Amino acid sequence: MAINLIKGENRKLDLNKFKVGLGWDVNEDASQYDFDLDVAAFLIGANKKTISDDYLVFYNSEKRVKPNDLSTIVSSSLWSNNDKLRKESRPVDPELSVIGSIDDEDGQTSEDGDDEIMDIDLDKVNPEVQEIIITVSIYDYINRKQNFGQVERAYVRLYKQGNDAEGMEDYRYDLSEDFSTCASVEFCRIYRKNGEWKIQASGIGHKGGLEELVSKFM
Repeated sequence: MAINLIKGENRKLDLNKFKVGLGWDVNEDASQYDFDLDVAAFLIGANKKTISDDYLVFYNSEKRVKPNDLSTIVSSSLWSNNDKLRKESRPVDPELSVIGSIDDEDGQTSEDGDDEIMDIDLDKVNPEVQEIIITVSIYDYINRKQNFGQVERAYVRLYKQGNDAEGMEDYRYDLSEDFSTCASVEFCRIYRKNGEWKIQASGIGHKGGLEELVSKFM
């Protein structure tokens, strides 16, 4: 039975190694352009900032792994001039504690279920990292005149390997707020508290996109 979180709620996280699935539906009639929604994870230190540039895991991270080998970081020299390899690889932090999603640039990779999926292993998290903030932002939102008011049924859910079916997740947060003026949203934060990991449903919207999140956390 899933624990359904409400905005601002904190819960002890009884998972160490799990998947984070993020999903949404887009009102296709709202824009003439494809919606490119990007998931990112900011690994934050005690000063409320990422501990270094390598601890923003997002579509353009330098450190990456191939989908068929999640244990070996691919040198940036191999993919920096190879757009195909970049699109087929997954971003990671140096410890491989957070493995980001393959970049779905037009929203067509997953028609049903989770649109993007991260893998997190809390046992591998750098000791300096105090929290992991998971966000979603709209790419090129200014030119495409897009915002989260055109996005429906947005959610984040955490589940163990093999429990990917709807309703089998351990934690779920459905975002029901109005984000019609926002181009990015903090979905949830996973953080250390008194020697244990907890999760909080955030639901914090920002008018700016990824650049505003970077300004806040880096």
